[in-house]
Amino acid sequence: MNLKYTGILTAFAVSAVMAQNTAPAETAAPAPAPVAEVAPVQAEPIVEQASAQTEDKFTQAEKELAPENLFSEPTAVRGADAAKPVQKKTTKKFVYRPVYSPAEIEPSRGKVKTIYVSEVASADTIDMDQLRGRIPLKFTFGIQGFVGNAFLSGDNGRYEYDRYYGLTWSAGAFALFPLDEYNMAFKTGVLFEHDNVSNSYVGEVDDKVGEWRMSFSRNRISLPLLLSLKSARSSFFFDVGVQPSFAVSDNFKMKSSDDKVNVKDDMMDNDCRSAIDWSIVFGFGIRANRYVGFEARFIWGLNNQYDDYNRWPVNNLSTKAVSVGATFYAF
Repeated sequence: MNLKYTGILTAFAVSAVMAQNTAPAETAAPAPAPVAEVAPVQAEPIVEQASAQTEDKFTQAEKELAPENLFSEPTAVRGADAAKPVQKKTTKKFVYRPVYSPAEIEPSRGKVKTIYVSEVASADTIDMDQLRGRIPLKFTFGIQGFVGNAFLSGDNGRYEYDRYYGLTWSAGAFALFPLDEYNMAFKTGVLFEHDNVSNSYVGEVDDKVGEWRMSFSRNRISLPLLLSLKSARSSFFFDVGVQPSFAVSDNFKMKSSDDKVNVKDDMMDNDCRSAIDWSIVFGFGIRANRYVGFEARFIWGLNNQYDDYNRWPVNNLSTKAVSVGATFYAF
């Protein structure tokens, strides 16, 4: 009996030992599956870390090259806020690349702005006014000439006798003095003016009836005093002012159609001509380029230029003129 029980107990012990060794083997079989899942999860941080290093590289380059341009606009340089920074913020990012830099900067995002630096002004450089499209007023001088039509007219009781017209021209020098940076300037100069006006009438002169031709040939020295106005972004201007003119010569001619009467009188020697004429001047023009401009002017005479004349009624006459011309600037 003892041997029988002993054999049974031994068989149970061997079976228990074999069951313990078999169970771990069965549960360990699916263990490799989690290992295959862990490997790709560990690869993602490596890619993200490399991308972050690349972005940090470009960000650092932007900060080193243009830290003042990443967050705000430049400070104001004109007006009441000249010393104050502009409050407006911007989200644009620029990398400024000087032309003398050997390194090429190619950021992954944003714009690249190239700045050209010149120590000496040349034909290829521009100033801030040109960059903004503004045209400043600067002191200059030059020569100019005009040509047009002159009218001598008035009212001495016989309306048909009061109209004379003809050619006028003038030439001289001028100077422009700016009163502010862009809009106003004082323009003055000296002009030599000549006009020759005439007309024909049928009537009685010195108890003789016939057709008569009357003409005035006149020379003056004029001093225009003008205020010139324009906008900051335009070369087109307007002129307004007064013009005193000093008579140099004035010859009156009266001739009959049959040539039997041909009279020529110096109106200044006869004390019939006023010494100074006053006129209002209106004009406009454009400065086409640095050296050439074009103008038009209208002159309205204010005073009577003649007193009584014993041969022909010439009192109460004043001058009007319309002319166009060209201006040549020294610089």
